[in-house]
Amino acid sequence: MLLVFTAGMALAQPLLLSAGLALLLILFLLAGSPAPATLLLMIKRLRWLFFAILLVYGWWTPGTAVWPAAGPWSPTYAGLYHGTIRVLVLLTIVTAVHLLLQSTPRRQLLPAIMQLIRPFTTMAVRERLAVRMLLVIETVPRVQTLTAKVLGSQPASSGSLARLSNTSQRLYKHVLDDAAQAHTGVIEISQPTRPPAWQWFIPLAMGGAILMTASA
Repeated sequence: MLLVFTAGMALAQPLLLSAGLALLLILFLLAGSPAPATLLLMIKRLRWLFFAILLVYGWWTPGTAVWPAAGPWSPTYAGLYHGTIRVLVLLTIVTAVHLLLQSTPRRQLLPAIMQLIRPFTTMAVRERLAVRMLLVIETVPRVQTLTAKVLGSQPASSGSLARLSNTSQRLYKHVLDDAAQAHTGVIEISQPTRPPAWQWFIPLAMGGAILMTASA
C-alpha cells in the first residue's frame, strides 16, 4: 500500500495530493498520532531540500513574474505553484513512511518485506537483507546521538578546514568505539507468512482509484 500510495503522490496532481493528505490525517489520528516529534525532526532535516525545490521551480519555470520590476530575478507564479506541489508531495511521502515505521512493529515489518521480495530472491538473500535492515534500524539512532554529541562540543561549521577534519576524525573514532562496545546477540527473524488473499484487493483498489483519477 505504501508503494502504491507513493506512486500516486508522485504524479503531483492536486486532487490526488488532497486525497492523500486527508487519508494520512485520518490514519495518523486513528494510530494515536505516533511520535509527532520524530516526524517534525524528519521534516526539519529536509528543510534545505524543500528550499532547493522551491528555488529551482520558482526561478526556472517560465510564466508570469511575481515581481515584474525584478525582471529575470523574479520567481514566476507557475514556478512557485509547481514547487509548492512538489514540496507537499515529498512531505506526504515522508509522513507516510513515518506512519508505517511507527505503527508497524519490527517483528512484522521485516517479514513483510521478505514476503514482498520473495519472488525475486532466495531464502538466504532474504535473510541477509532482513538482518542488514535490522542492524541499520538499530544503529542509525545511536550514530545520530553520537553526531549530535560531537558537533555540540565542537561545531563542524566553525573554524578552518583543519577543524572540520578534526571533528570528522573524532566522530569516526566515537562510532568505532561504540561499535566495539556494542553487545552481540542472536537476531531472531520470524518467517514470513502469506497475507490473506482479500488483503491484496486493498492496494489494487487504491491503484485503480489513482489511475482513474489521473486519467480523468
